[in-house]
Amino acid sequence: MLPLQSPLEAYRSDLSRHPSRTDFGRSDTVWLLVAHCLHRLSRSQTDARRSIAENCAAALMDLAATVSPDTSEEASMLHELDRLRRGLTTLDTAGGATAVVGAARVLADQMAEAGALWLAFSTLGHARLATTVAAVREAGLAMADQAWVARSLGDLDTADELYEGVAAVGEKYGEPELQARALLGRGVNFRVRGNYPKARTAFCRGLACAENAGLADLQAIAHQGLLIAAITAGDSDTALVHGWAAYELARGNTDREAELLINLSHVSMVAGYPEAALRGFLSCLRRATGARFRLPSLGGAAVAAARLGNSELVGTMARAAEESLVTVALPFESASALRSLSEAFESIGQGSRAEDYRLRARSLARKNGFFEIVLATEPKEAARPSAPERRPLERASLQVIESLEAMDAEVDATQLALTP
Repeated sequence: MLPLQSPLEAYRSDLSRHPSRTDFGRSDTVWLLVAHCLHRLSRSQTDARRSIAENCAAALMDLAATVSPDTSEEASMLHELDRLRRGLTTLDTAGGATAVVGAARVLADQMAEAGALWLAFSTLGHARLATTVAAVREAGLAMADQAWVARSLGDLDTADELYEGVAAVGEKYGEPELQARALLGRGVNFRVRGNYPKARTAFCRGLACAENAGLADLQAIAHQGLLIAAITAGDSDTALVHGWAAYELARGNTDREAELLINLSHVSMVAGYPEAALRGFLSCLRRATGARFRLPSLGGAAVAAARLGNSELVGTMARAAEESLVTVALPFESASALRSLSEAFESIGQGSRAEDYRLRARSLARKNGFFEIVLATEPKEAARPSAPERRPLERASLQVIESLEAMDAEVDATQLALTP
């Protein structure tokens, strides 16, 4: 199990994972204060908790007064700080504790998106320890969030342990959302380890659980997992149908739409439809700017462009990806993007650049135990890889391809530039 660190230890750990960075943006001070408050409360005795909670609430209010939000993310941060502050004043009631852990979940998600994974992991852990009377559902969701962060840090064993805890809580208290999240989370862990049969079983069970409870967002995640399992088995038709079902369920959630477009684009490429794939990847860049979407979109677009013989676009995607690789600390997404860039440059006959990207991808994957990527980056024969032949598809699957090909996906410099 990954240890919980103090806020400064976690922050230093995050910076050490990416030595070129000196901070994670304008919100660092706020995040550190939030993490510090939750850390203190997680260790405090009963007699001191009220005083510490009141002092933390006052400190958060003072800090919030100095922040002028320039983005929607900063406005959201201030909203959650206010929710956290109000929750702290009644921390030892169910309502107060639930507000605190709920706000901590949103703020931890912002930390993780910025690459401060250790800080997010520890913030969630301390929040759970400090809010023992919080509503079961919210506490379980915080545990599931923590499992996702652990997987992003490359520790699948910790993620498994946390998902098992989520499942146990869900079963004990009759919370189908927690049971479904645990099944889907374990399914992703099985997939990352390369165990696709177990992944498919977990996703099927998670889908049934989500459908029975009417949880559309989790149904989308389950369909997405089954998409990946299907394409691994070589079943493009099933993969496209599951992928589009997930995309339809995710309408209006730009992050989920972006993630699903990445998956659908990969399936399109495997099925021999690189134009649909390219438009899907570029459409993803129009929807979400977070690094966990940006990196796979850029890497996938590079491969699709190479399949279409567009060397100039391959170079453009590679330059944009390199800018992101310098600033983020997401090992799985980084290793996957490096692998894609290797494949793209190999396809257009630039062997030395392809080899450089292959070695970088393999090194990062071996360091973090991403065996699927390690296997994919084994040294191969020097012959240039050939594009997959176009597969005959059923009508429902062809309609998905046509929908992707109809997407507006012009390359825009503002989409490729990193957000300041």
